[in-house]
Amino acid sequence: MNDVHQTGINTPPADNVPKRKCGRLRLFIGAAPGVGKTYTMLREANAMLQQGIDVVIGYVESHHRPETVRQIGELQVLPRKQIEFVGRVFEEIDLDAIVTRAPEVVVVDELAHSNVPGSMHPKRYMDVEYLLNQGIHVMTAVNVQHIEGVHKEVEEVVGIRVREVIPKSFVRRADEIEVIDVTPETLRQRLRDGDIYPIGKVGQALNHFFRKSNLSALRELALREVADGVDARLQQSLDRNQVTGPFGAKETILVCANYLERSEKLVRKGHVMAERMNADLVVLTILNAPRDDLTPKAGEKVSRLVEIAHKYDAQQVLEIRNDRSIGAVIMEVAQRVNATQIVMGQPQGNLLWTMWKDNPVRYLLYNMKYLDLRIVGWKDPRGGSYPNEVKRPQSTSVRSGEESRKGRLTIYVGAAPGVGKTYTMLRDANDWADKGVDVVIGLIETHGRSETAQQVGNLEVLPKLRLFLEGRTYEELDVDRIVRRRPEVVLIDELAHTNVPGSQREKRYQDIEYLLECGIDVVTAVNIQHLESLRDKVEHITGVRVRERIPDWFMDLAREVKLIDVTPETLQQRLVDGKIYSQDKIDRALNHFFRLPNLAALREMALLEVADDVEQRLDRQQSRGKKNRARDSILVCVNYRPHSEKLIRRGWRIADRHNAQLFVLVVVGSKPMTTDEQRDLARIQSLSNQFNAVFLQKQALEQEVGQVIVDTANDLHVTQIVIGQPLSGKGWLRRWKANPVGYVLQHAEFADLHVVSNTRET
Repeated sequence: MNDVHQTGINTPPADNVPKRKCGRLRLFIGAAPGVGKTYTMLREANAMLQQGIDVVIGYVESHHRPETVRQIGELQVLPRKQIEFVGRVFEEIDLDAIVTRAPEVVVVDELAHSNVPGSMHPKRYMDVEYLLNQGIHVMTAVNVQHIEGVHKEVEEVVGIRVREVIPKSFVRRADEIEVIDVTPETLRQRLRDGDIYPIGKVGQALNHFFRKSNLSALRELALREVADGVDARLQQSLDRNQVTGPFGAKETILVCANYLERSEKLVRKGHVMAERMNADLVVLTILNAPRDDLTPKAGEKVSRLVEIAHKYDAQQVLEIRNDRSIGAVIMEVAQRVNATQIVMGQPQGNLLWTMWKDNPVRYLLYNMKYLDLRIVGWKDPRGGSYPNEVKRPQSTSVRSGEESRKGRLTIYVGAAPGVGKTYTMLRDANDWADKGVDVVIGLIETHGRSETAQQVGNLEVLPKLRLFLEGRTYEELDVDRIVRRRPEVVLIDELAHTNVPGSQREKRYQDIEYLLECGIDVVTAVNIQHLESLRDKVEHITGVRVRERIPDWFMDLAREVKLIDVTPETLQQRLVDGKIYSQDKIDRALNHFFRLPNLAALREMALLEVADDVEQRLDRQQSRGKKNRARDSILVCVNYRPHSEKLIRRGWRIADRHNAQLFVLVVVGSKPMTTDEQRDLARIQSLSNQFNAVFLQKQALEQEVGQVIVDTANDLHVTQIVIGQPLSGKGWLRRWKANPVGYVLQHAEFADLHVVSNTRET
């Protein structure tokens, strides 16, 4: 990761004194009091102590929480410094005592605290900087509302004034940042149980700061803040050059704006996309000469374009053409800013202009890699509501009726094996059991990890179902036994698992659906790479093809989705220590899946995926009782070849971010389909159903495919048409005529055309 950056308060060493190596900063971020930041720090400190690391407590506030106090364990607690001020005695961190003691690691709580006058520094984060400059490693914690910049958003959302703030630069200085993620439901229950504030303050807290909407908004801010830091470091990673194209989970939208009369609509469109996808927005304007050499009229136009970009909070890029084709300039800038989508206006004029050699649309269609091209139509969509006669496919899952979803589902999400999903499930289950909840283990995989096995404790473990296949014995989840036992809560690990042939259901998530229908609460766990819509992105970044996947809609069944966050450095260390895989697998894992950039990219995906889930739940909560606005609708155009699956996954992610209705259209030829083609078509339809899309199949001659697409889009009043990039071939005029993209581009002015690169990860 990045080297530690020096700040303004540090004193440079004298020429004759060797430069002291800075300590490492590990920062724990939470959404609100009570999420467990101090508890986690102390638990980590005790683990270090057991490993022989010299770690002490410089300052900790337990707030009289018994579970937090117990975590102090055998850690040495250094005395605090007493300072008298206006007739009272205050206790602050004793920096001199810590430096004299010179531990390897010191725990310092309440990072945003303002010190009493008479202290060495006015703020505690400055105390931490001082310790780092003495070569001491520091673990510290802060709630997201105290971070500079974020605090303004918190003030707007929550309606409170944040008085103590730490600089964003200090947060970015941290070598490791972890988010302690707790769902609003769990946090409010902790509050009711008296685990956060005294009972007398609970009612007021529940009705004010601890309202569910507040906690959800703060949680999303915390997840995105950490994700932004991960993304920034990913882009600077020296190892990222092993992956071609955009690297990381965050979207970056590049809007091409050169024509003043159309630019504001394009930038506004890009701004809406960025808002819905939580993406960065960049506006590109191509200049024929340096800005200072432009004519007054051209300079005035550029100034106006800069104002438009500023109005929509976009980064402005002014790029000099320098004898390059316009399309080549756009592609070079897109690669430089790590763009995942390019937005530009639909070509205006006749077909001859569209085929002109320097037309940037045609250039991008045949040369773009690892990104999407969204061509904005200039006509307003034709009126009309969503056609009632088109019905969604009937699903076999319980999501089709709220009344049938009796059990409550909780999902623990991680970025990779070893983050601690199963460990945390078991630890939480023991806490529930201590409070009288009837919780049992249906199936847990410890993978030989002793620390995880120890967390089983006194929990009841139900026997597994033994199945015999081809001379071997397999063990699976015994669903019938769980139903007969009827616990309140059952723990079921390895959510993405595929059951052995002969089981009642093919996938474990289907077993869980059945248990939910039976009224049993289920707690389960999954790594982010097993999510269906992320399959192509994971394969693109890590080079690993994930074979076991769960449909995205299953995540929507969960009442609570909780992220178990661990930094890549910590995860690698766990691997080296033999806590994830056996010794014979460690070297290969370190050189492949467990490379730092891979782990960072997967972590960013997990952070953003859970943040998006929080945002969508909050939107649904806030929209209840309000008049529903007209939904966008998206038409994904595919054939019956396997690569069409990537288009459907991409189309779903667009539809999901825009809360849009999804249609999947397959246009087949007049010739009878072969057995392989029928099989591929069935696979495409099955995937469409997984994403709850309306599947449409129409027939047409090859030269009429474009017309069928346009007519279907017109009939359905779609706002976006998603289609694959034209395939390369000999003679651009020939391939332009043979591909339906050209026809759609010319005739579907009422919709945006979203072209997905053949090489683009989803």
